[in-house]
Amino acid sequence: MERSSLHERRERLTHLVPKIGPVSFARDRVLPVAPALEPLLPEAGLVRGSVIGCQGPTALSVALALVAEASAAGSWLAVVGVPSLGLRAAGELGVALDRLVMVADSARDLGEGPWANVVSALIDGFDLVVMRTDLRASAARRLQARLQARGAVLVLVGDPGPFSCDITFTSDRGMWEGLGHGSGRLERRRLSVTAHGRRLPRQRRLDVWLPGAAGQVDAVHDTLHDALHDIDVQLPDTPAAAYRQTG
Repeated sequence: MERSSLHERRERLTHLVPKIGPVSFARDRVLPVAPALEPLLPEAGLVRGSVIGCQGPTALSVALALVAEASAAGSWLAVVGVPSLGLRAAGELGVALDRLVMVADSARDLGEGPWANVVSALIDGFDLVVMRTDLRASAARRLQARLQARGAVLVLVGDPGPFSCDITFTSDRGMWEGLGHGSGRLERRRLSVTAHGRRLPRQRRLDVWLPGAAGQVDAVHDTLHDALHDIDVQLPDTPAAAYRQTG
């Protein structure tokens, strides 16, 4: 019964693939991300054929924020084996729910072969695949090669296992704003996100609001830094020695 159910699901995916692609920018090399996240990426977007890792306590939030802009622009998104995904939160981040397909991880019980085949079918038909991984190195290598050939982007939540990530994002728990002393409402959360990997010569770090006040990801602007930046201070042309402390 379970094998028959898996076969039916694969058949449905096979029929769905021609309907969801290509989108208007299917041949573009880089898929867009939210402006607040662009500084973390070497090409200010998600390069087709790449594997992106998201780790840390808020890995799923960062993963959804990374794919939201491309989803809103027309890309189809598959989420595999992530039962904790909240559709309302995904929608507020900008994910187009009418182009989102969720695949339960019950197929894992049938063995690695069928599970890898399901993921392979998704890579064939979707621009973006978000998943938690539990595969052997041999299967991961085959899927990564297929990913590069098809031009999809794979975003891994949690331990990447045997996959080789091009860029890895690590985020902390963050701090919420909006609560007072026993009252208030959670309004937004400030996260520190770092990015590193073989496509980045140096680690990059950025603070973002995720979610922001409107639900989407926003850049953090330090008030003091911005205020000082806006002040045009003109110093007199005085020798540096005049500023030395004397006495």
